[in-house]
Amino acid sequence: MKLLVLGATGATGRLVVDQALAAGHTVRALVRSPQKLDAARPGLDVVSGQATDAGDVTQAMVGVDAVISALGAGGGTVITDATRAVIAGATNTGVSRLVYLSSFAVLHDRLSGPAKAMAGLAMKAMVKDKSAAEDALRASNLDWTIVHAVRLTNGPSTGGAKPLPAGATLRMGDTVSRADVAAWMLAAVTDVSTSRRSVAIAG
Repeated sequence: MKLLVLGATGATGRLVVDQALAAGHTVRALVRSPQKLDAARPGLDVVSGQATDAGDVTQAMVGVDAVISALGAGGGTVITDATRAVIAGATNTGVSRLVYLSSFAVLHDRLSGPAKAMAGLAMKAMVKDKSAAEDALRASNLDWTIVHAVRLTNGPSTGGAKPLPAGATLRMGDTVSRADVAAWMLAAVTDVSTSRRSVAIAG
């Protein structure tokens, strides 16, 4: 399978790239700074561009089977703009499968008291951006999966990432390793049961 990865130089995106290559996939990474990735690895195509630019994203989507977005941003409209760029790219290329990494903080009604307070203060700008991106996805014709990961750690892969029951309370102490999130997102690309669903996952 040929995958386009957005956010490939980020902490989680790098693991998506590494794991996809290890699994035998071909990966195209659209990045602002190509020098941050080892483009010499077999199966990796690093292209320069902006994930928020519909033209760059459309060009990068040509010939791929699916898109994985592990983009992170602390504010502004980066995530929303990038999501709209993917939606535009899908219209122009016919590539409709997207697995998109969001945050548990977006699920306001499911947060514990401390988590809700944190999301309303330190993560307010990010939550606003990711919420708008999710709204755009749900209104689109894309075959999307939204991944609401709990608090991310840099621990090793355990293979233990799992969906939480619908309505389960999300707490500050809930964690999942980035490596396990990357693995779950890769598996979700071909898992039809996650199609047009938002899934909260934890370790």
